[in-house]
Amino acid sequence: PTPHSDRGILIAGVAQPRSPKTYCQSIAHLAKTWGIPVLAEGLSPVRNHADLNPYLISTYDLVLRNQALAEKLAPEWVIRVGEMPTSKELRQWLAQTQPRQWIIEPSDRNLDPSHGKTTHLRTTVEQFAEGMSDQAVAPSLYLNQWCEVEAQARQAIDQIFDETEAMVESKVAWLLSQYLPNETPLFIANSTPVRDVEWFWKPGKTRVQPFFNRGANGIDGTLSTALGVMHQRSGVLLTGDLSLLHDTNGFLLRHRFRGHLTIVLINNNGGGIFELLPISQFEPPFEDFFATPQAIDFSHLCTTYGIKHELIQSWEQFIQRLNPLPKSGIRVLEVQCDRKADAQWRKTHLNQWQRMGKTE
Repeated sequence: PTPHSDRGILIAGVAQPRSPKTYCQSIAHLAKTWGIPVLAEGLSPVRNHADLNPYLISTYDLVLRNQALAEKLAPEWVIRVGEMPTSKELRQWLAQTQPRQWIIEPSDRNLDPSHGKTTHLRTTVEQFAEGMSDQAVAPSLYLNQWCEVEAQARQAIDQIFDETEAMVESKVAWLLSQYLPNETPLFIANSTPVRDVEWFWKPGKTRVQPFFNRGANGIDGTLSTALGVMHQRSGVLLTGDLSLLHDTNGFLLRHRFRGHLTIVLINNNGGGIFELLPISQFEPPFEDFFATPQAIDFSHLCTTYGIKHELIQSWEQFIQRLNPLPKSGIRVLEVQCDRKADAQWRKTHLNQWQRMGKTE
C-alpha cells in the first residue's frame, strides 16, 4: 500500500505469534515509518511491548463511544494485522467510515467480515516490514490527536480503578496487566474476560503473552486448553465461573501436568456478559435461561479434585499472590463479585467515557 494521506491507522488485531517480540517490532516499524497510531487489541502481545511503539492506542473502544471524537478521528486508510479485534465499537466505526483497508495475513482466510474496500496481502507482517524504509516520518496532526486522546482516556481509567476499592471484576484485568511477572503466559477465557482485557488492559513492557480460543467453540475446553499451554511453564488462566465449570474434568490432568497454573476465577454466579444485553431487562426468563447461576462452592469443588483454593478478599491480597507465581501445581484464586452490580458499573463508566476526551 502507498499512503495517500496522513489519516491512516494500523490495527493490531487478535494474534498469537510464535515470536511476539519480533512481531511487535515489525508492527512498530510500520507505525514509525508511516507515522500512524497503532490500535492494539488486548488479545495481542503489542500492548505488552509498549516500549517498542510510541504511538500505541489502547483505549480506542472507549474513545469511539464518543460520537464527536469518532467522526474527528475517522481514517482514510487502514492497515490491519491479524484478525479483527473483539471491539463492537471499532467494527461499527470501520463499517460506517468505509476506509480503504489492507489486511496483512499469510493465510487464505477472509478476515474482513464487513466486506469493505479491502485488499488482502498474503504475507506476514515480519516479511512485509523487512521491505520498508528505515526512515521515520514526523508525527502528523492526526497522529497527535490520537495520542492526546489516548493519554486523556488512559489517565481517567487509571484514576477510576485507583479509587475503586470494591471487588469489581473489571479491575482484575487492569491489575493483571501491571502485576504479573514478566513474560507470563496468560490464557484468557471467552465472554466477559476478553472484553475486560480489551477495555481495560493497561499497556506496559511486561512481555506477557496472551493465549485464547476465539470463535464458535465459545467456552468449550477452557481449562484443558490452559493446562496444555502452561505445560512445563508457569502461567495464569483468567476465567469466569461458567467457563471453568464447563470443563472441570480438565482437573483430572493434574497428575500429568508439569508446571504451574494459577486460575484467577471471577465468580459472579452466572453469565455476566448477558447482563450487558437487552434481554437482561426481562425476568423471567433471564436468570434461568441466560444468566444460569449455578451457586457452586468452589472451595468444595477444588477439594474434590485435590486443587488448592484461596478466596481473595482484598486487592492487596490479590496483588501479593500474582508475583512471584509458584513453579508447580494448580491453584484457584477466587474473586467473588456481584454480577448485576458489576454490569451496572460497566454501563455507568462506559457512558461517562462517551463524553471523555473532547478536544477544542
